[in-house]
Amino acid sequence: MSTMTRRLLRLVILTSCAGLSQSPGWAHAMNDLTLLDASFASQVLDRNPARVSESYRLRSGADAGLWFWLHVSCTGECKQTMDKKGHVNIFLDWYLEENGVLKKQASLPLQVKATQWRTWAVKRVKPGAWVVVVRAEDSQWVCLKERCDFSIDVKDDKKKPGAAIR
Repeated sequence: MSTMTRRLLRLVILTSCAGLSQSPGWAHAMNDLTLLDASFASQVLDRNPARVSESYRLRSGADAGLWFWLHVSCTGECKQTMDKKGHVNIFLDWYLEENGVLKKQASLPLQVKATQWRTWAVKRVKPGAWVVVVRAEDSQWVCLKERCDFSIDVKDDKKKPGAAIR
């Protein structure tokens, strides 16, 4: 399958998944929640991602965690909601491509508690093509400019013990 075909398939599947998760009873989208930066990392040091990459080699079963780091801005309506509740929820939806189809593996909740907030989550992963979508509590995607999904290829590295992110 070509890269372009895979991207189009991913967009169709993710759009379908997002549409299914939205409820018609929701009043409106979470306005003013902005994704300023996001990336995969081998670890997070001093609230910043280390060794950002588009490819990751698993070192061992115990070391199979993959980090996803993000920096968000919450102003206007988002800040009003945060002031009322003390936080705003966001979710990292993790998908794994299996037989050409993206299947949701997890939805990790995170809380935004300030107008500028850096946060992250770690997920145990297995080899394959992974995609993360950042979603607000109202199920609307939170995008970084025009990029709404983040992809990474995770490979098993049994041949090279101690290999790191490339």
